[in-house]
Amino acid sequence: MAEEGARDRHRAGGEGMSLRYKEAVERVISHLPVKNGVVDIDSIWIETSLPYTLLDEILRREDLKLPENVERINLTSRVRRKGKRSGKTKRR
Repeated sequence: MAEEGARDRHRAGGEGMSLRYKEAVERVISHLPVKNGVVDIDSIWIETSLPYTLLDEILRREDLKLPENVERINLTSRVRRKGKRSGKTKRR
């Protein structure tokens, strides 16, 4: 029965899946360039291709383990803007 509950949480994206994403992000961070002790969320996003909302949730976790050379993670994206897109595209 315990295995069945664990499988249901895994399929539904429960804590087990979140833990696996957290561990994957921790491994990726150790391979990224660090500038003045800071890693950008954009760099992590490029390497993992995780949705920003999930990535933001993982990076805000208290139990996230950072390498010694990383003091913090910049959660402000230079690529993605918050809010809705206006639907207009730039003309060339």
